[in-house]
Amino acid sequence: MTTETRYEGGLGIEPGSDPYESYERMRRDAPVNRVGEGFWAVAKFEDVNAILRDWQTFSSIVGAKAISGEVPASGMIFNDPPIHTRLRGMIQKAFTPRVVEEQRPAIQAYCDELVEKMLAEEDPDLVASLAYPLPVMVIANMLGVADGDMAVFKRWSDVIIQNIGPSLLNGDDSGLGDTNAEFNAYFGERLEELRRQPDDSLLSGLIQVETEEGKLTRDELLMFCRLLLVAGNETTTGLIVNSMRVFSEFPDALQQVKEDLDLIPVAVEEALRYYAPFQATIRRATKDVELRGQKIAKDERILVLLASANRDEEAFENPKDFRLDRGRNRHVAFGFGIHSCVGAPLARLEGGIALATLLPKIRSVTLLDDDAGEMLLPGGPNSLRVHFELE
Repeated sequence: MTTETRYEGGLGIEPGSDPYESYERMRRDAPVNRVGEGFWAVAKFEDVNAILRDWQTFSSIVGAKAISGEVPASGMIFNDPPIHTRLRGMIQKAFTPRVVEEQRPAIQAYCDELVEKMLAEEDPDLVASLAYPLPVMVIANMLGVADGDMAVFKRWSDVIIQNIGPSLLNGDDSGLGDTNAEFNAYFGERLEELRRQPDDSLLSGLIQVETEEGKLTRDELLMFCRLLLVAGNETTTGLIVNSMRVFSEFPDALQQVKEDLDLIPVAVEEALRYYAPFQATIRRATKDVELRGQKIAKDERILVLLASANRDEEAFENPKDFRLDRGRNRHVAFGFGIHSCVGAPLARLEGGIALATLLPKIRSVTLLDDDAGEMLLPGGPNSLRVHFELE
């Protein structure tokens, strides 16, 4: 016989507070606990890893309308094989090692320009000056819309991120209507232009690519654009913001990396572990299942706490420390299994180049708007004032 564990008030996280203390209590006292009607949270690394690798038991089809059969599951992120396999196989073409490496010169040029302008300001907004425009410039270039309105792209991205929860979990997509219409009109017109006159962009290449399953449909191509523009930039934005947050909290680590820039890849991985760009992902139980003595019923949904898993004391030695000598870093900031982040190599490249460009020019960084609740939103805060002490 099992006793159902539940934190009153959901995850037990006060608005505006840092959730990592709550995650620690959950790992200790209630690693699998009910946080709402038909909803669970899983906090430990071992369980998070097991859930992410077992898509047959823990499905990514979590939308209310898809579960009820009202509409079929759509897109790549919230789908399972074989549909997920087909879409990911095509989208992966945008993130082959060769394609990612080809972005290096543009990323470096963007970083040089953005960092110089940012450091000319007294207390710049890190998000507006570097963390947001860098990945959007890169993605826009890959999509062949480098002449697009970056402010409009950001507005679309923010609205989509803010409405993922209601749209998926409650089937309420009313907050997305205008944004989806604008997005589809803009990129739909771009698709038609590329059909008539192909260019060397990735989007043009995907329009032309054909496999034994056929070509991507218009809806699938629009999904690809949405995925790149939103997920493709939010992860990098969060990585850059969180790297600066880490270096403000661990100034000795900043000095260590400044003295040896070859440590940047290690610092990037540790920053991803320490402050995951996305705190959690969602799965749905496809059958009744028991996890750590808790009985999760078929079709109940599970909040898979990536950020908590990355601080699990049983998986990482001294997880509260930011360590540049951690060695093999098994963090799950980019997920795991068939749904691991397809854009992770690009995010790592962008984050690494951004740090290599910025760190030699500064002695220290201080966050002026360090609101823990805002900092840990998906992709990070909408703005973050910082003070750099320059070399």
